[in-house]
Amino acid sequence: MFWNEKCLLELTHHNLFESTANRDRFRELLDCYWTAPFFSKGICKCMYLASWDDIHFAEILSVLNELTIQGTHSVQLMKEQGEDLVSEAEGFSAEAYRLSLAFLTNSYYQLPDFSSLDPDEAHIIRQSLLAAKYIDELPDPHSR
Repeated sequence: MFWNEKCLLELTHHNLFESTANRDRFRELLDCYWTAPFFSKGICKCMYLASWDDIHFAEILSVLNELTIQGTHSVQLMKEQGEDLVSEAEGFSAEAYRLSLAFLTNSYYQLPDFSSLDPDEAHIIRQSLLAAKYIDELPDPHSR
């Protein structure tokens, strides 16, 4: 079984997809990019977070396509764009970008005041952190 299949199976097993669309968006990203030279568990976690809605899905798809076209092995461009987006965004989008940056840099993420977020948005953050835990438990994707 390939790494992308293991990842999808693991997240499905833990009921981390709330709709077919959510799961299909994640699968599409994972199937397209898991063999890319820049792919990492951090990128995978960002893919999961972005798979919750069409807007964030389109944003990450655009960045991943750009990284692919450039033939890069680094996610520096993604980090830079994320930092710009955090400073420009508000509310849930800003929080999603902060979480994505933490995933990309494998750094500490300060939980937000969930009372300031819509319950559905807080749920997405919590589920993304849970998915990240399960992704981290998978073997290294490059050790195929």
